[in-house]
Amino acid sequence: MIAGLYRRYAPELVRYIRKFTEDQAAAEDIVQETFVRGMEHGSQLEVLEESQRRAWLYRTAKNICIDRARRVQAEPPWEGETFQNDDLTKPMVMQLCGILEPQDRAMFWLRYFEDYTAAELGEMFGIPAATVRSRMLNARRRLQKYYPEIKR
Repeated sequence: MIAGLYRRYAPELVRYIRKFTEDQAAAEDIVQETFVRGMEHGSQLEVLEESQRRAWLYRTAKNICIDRARRVQAEPPWEGETFQNDDLTKPMVMQLCGILEPQDRAMFWLRYFEDYTAAELGEMFGIPAATVRSRMLNARRRLQKYYPEIKR
């Protein structure tokens, strides 16, 4: 049953959630989590009519999206370490990172300057490691527009 629901509704749910997240990878993760919850509540979904199942999926996806947004808002603001005037690389990178979303900026810094792995960051931020890798790829691409020397 869940596989059929996934085939029918996953693409439209991703488009729906993308409006809120403005991030394709995040929208896909939320939809994936929605269907995982659907598997956990399979017995409840079986007794619902098709339109009710669809509504349940949309409501669950939106709630997951809201929960994630609340978690991001609850995070303390970034307070990076202070740097000496002769260290130009870190301040430049910090300034460039200002174009990134706060959560992506924090992950970028932890990944590339504090040497955390994608798995460790995934645990910290409550997202799959694959999402961390995807977000870091997108962050590098955004930064590369302003600083072409950044490696992909």
